[in-house]
Amino acid sequence: MEQKEDQDTSYVTMADILQEQEELEETSQAVLGGSDEKNCTYSKGYVDRQALYACLTCVPEARGDESKRSGICLACSLQCHDTHELLELYTKRNFRCDCGGKRMPDVKCKLEPRKEEENSRNRYNQNFSGLYCTCHRPYPDPEDEVADEMAQCVVCEDWYHMRHLELDEPKKEKDYAEMVCGGCMKANPFLKHYVGKIDELNKETLDDTVQVDVTGLDESNTTAAAAAAPDADNAGPSDPKQRRLDDSKAPVEEAQKEKQAASLDICTMPPLCADAEKAYKKGATFWTEGWRKYLCQCKSCTELYKKHSVEYLLNEKDTVKHYEDVGKQKQGTQGTAYEQAMQMLGQLDRTTQTDMFIEYNRMTSRLREFLDQFVANQQVVTRDDINEFFAKLNKERRESTAGGPPPYFCR
Repeated sequence: MEQKEDQDTSYVTMADILQEQEELEETSQAVLGGSDEKNCTYSKGYVDRQALYACLTCVPEARGDESKRSGICLACSLQCHDTHELLELYTKRNFRCDCGGKRMPDVKCKLEPRKEEENSRNRYNQNFSGLYCTCHRPYPDPEDEVADEMAQCVVCEDWYHMRHLELDEPKKEKDYAEMVCGGCMKANPFLKHYVGKIDELNKETLDDTVQVDVTGLDESNTTAAAAAAPDADNAGPSDPKQRRLDDSKAPVEEAQKEKQAASLDICTMPPLCADAEKAYKKGATFWTEGWRKYLCQCKSCTELYKKHSVEYLLNEKDTVKHYEDVGKQKQGTQGTAYEQAMQMLGQLDRTTQTDMFIEYNRMTSRLREFLDQFVANQQVVTRDDINEFFAKLNKERRESTAGGPPPYFCR
């Protein structure tokens, strides 16, 4: 049957709802899964990477005073600041939780009350004040009507609108793994040497790979090896000429050690020639996955990274991708909420499913109207507001079904 052009297609199925839930769950698991949601991370020191928040309820001065900026871990956001106005900061590196610490003296941390040391190694950018990009605007920006993606700089960890990165042509997310903003490129000029060179360095690495015959079946060496080999019956296990399976990787490991030792003295940073100058003109740079392993690690370059406080670029576990992969692995084998809910949905009869759809659509419509009021008045939605909404919804449902059997509804 042909679908009529004026047919209403604005409906949503329960499968659509659960599919959307699965996508949201996967995103949330990637961002939050790598962090501890039950224990404050203060005692762990400066965590390599974790999800962070800024509480504007406890420290409202942070909006205008840089010295008042502070950050809290995931567990403290849930246990100590659950009804507060929080800024989601995504993830930050080398940070120690400020909840109840020197920067938040009026706050009592419920998870770790004693936090006497000052977190001197914490770094606070404008994100902790709710501002982002070179335009120094909030996100989402109520005054910005232009739809645009944002990308996080791997160095300063600030977020930038794509249109503010001084790009000659737009970049798609699938084309890169990490980004370095224009300001950080100026602050770390040695990175210019690698622009446009990563693919070339990758090819050189593949060409230099050591190949060792561990089977002893290389025909070109068979005759010579047979002539030089001692009699198998007379050769002892300690004879260095005897080939053993557990020694088969020794030549490769030895070659790798020699190469690593040599790399400390030989600089492999590409020269800043005319081609490099042409490859990088200005603004941000975008890097493919695994680019960090091609940064030179000679003594001179290592000192250069320390001077610019970017030693973490040599650590591939510092990447957001590694952090997110850890979070996804922690999800375990229990299955997603989508998979569990679809299994339960399939066990219900059609009449019950229809009742669920009706009640769900009614609830979402009412909830959308309820939240729109807060958006219009620029108010923060608290837990009490949500509880009040559902209490009112349940009361209306009970009154509408008085004298008859209640419809199926998620209670």
